[in-house]
Amino acid sequence: MTMLEGIRVLDLSRVIAGPYCATLMGDLGADVIKVERPGRGDDLRWTHGDGMSAVFAAINRNKRGIAVDLQAPEGAGLVFELARRADVVVENFLPGVAARLGLGYDGLSASNPGVVYVSVTGFGQTGPYAARAGYNTIAQGMSGLMALTGMPGSPPTKVGGSVADLAAGFLAFGVATAALVHRQRTGQGQHLDVSLLASTLALLPDPVAHYFDSGTRPTRIGNRNPILTPAEAFRTRDGWLQVVIMNPDQYARFCTVLGNARLATEPAFATNDSRLVHHDEFRALVEAALAEAPTGEWVARFQGVQVAAGPIYEFDEVFEDAQVRHLGLVAEVDQPGYGKAKMLAFPVRASATPARIRRPAPLLGEHTADVLGELGLATIEVERLAAAGVVALGGSS
Repeated sequence: MTMLEGIRVLDLSRVIAGPYCATLMGDLGADVIKVERPGRGDDLRWTHGDGMSAVFAAINRNKRGIAVDLQAPEGAGLVFELARRADVVVENFLPGVAARLGLGYDGLSASNPGVVYVSVTGFGQTGPYAARAGYNTIAQGMSGLMALTGMPGSPPTKVGGSVADLAAGFLAFGVATAALVHRQRTGQGQHLDVSLLASTLALLPDPVAHYFDSGTRPTRIGNRNPILTPAEAFRTRDGWLQVVIMNPDQYARFCTVLGNARLATEPAFATNDSRLVHHDEFRALVEAALAEAPTGEWVARFQGVQVAAGPIYEFDEVFEDAQVRHLGLVAEVDQPGYGKAKMLAFPVRASATPARIRRPAPLLGEHTADVLGELGLATIEVERLAAAGVVALGGSS
């Protein structure tokens, strides 16, 4: 038994945010059908790949794939029939496009009132920017995330990875599953308007609160916490270390480990506020002490006195970490069209209904015949549609 067994998800989206929402539901057991355009499919298929890439495999596992031309009335009609039978529909067209294709929420909910319809866009379904295309870096820039990121005096800097897309994907996943609970109680579906802009801004509740509290525009301060120290990256003999101190008792233990009497006794370093005022001098003393031993040794010393500390890894080092390995955060999948594909596993461990990867990402059109057969179409009719270019079969173009 899985958490979402028996739930049917129709994924009309592409690239990252919408597809990742559907993938997370697939990881928890939902039957996810991904709809792509014949010929090219999702653009991620061609990102460092030739119809199948590592990124596409990671973002689209646990899905069945069909290739249907939504511009063809017959194609849109077939997808409408699938949507009419779905519990969840995920789409990321620009506002109004799904409705023009006959696949909008209003038309669909008249036939399927319990459908949970998730729209993922750059800026939302309404408002002055609704018609604009939106991508990860645009949302990072407009949300203020880039304004907070970077070293002092440096230009605004984007956060690594597709964090805006994934923020929207995770939020869409969470609110869609919550909407399924609501539907179970009431029988009522609903339209969920998820945007990259709002989702990325939602990553910043504490900087937003500090800004409204102070009325002062925050500046870029690199790897420091703006209101707490030590809570930042420090250089050691062989690398970098992150330490976070939240109260005076922890600070006393921090000073004991470092063995620097000035840090423990001078008034300039006695409180968090005074350390913020004298931060440059404070940091220099801390790094002078840390230069005497490697990162691993300092992590062990701080852990020994229950002070939060951890190494700052280069990317390849992340996957050698003992805890990352223990948590099983990397999965390996036999991916047709690619080979052995390593990817991140579902990030939550569940005691009763664990997530699992049941199938690799689909080849383009791999399950078209099967899915249309479930709609009641005879083989000869599916072949006619394929010959007319309305659908594509079995990985064909």
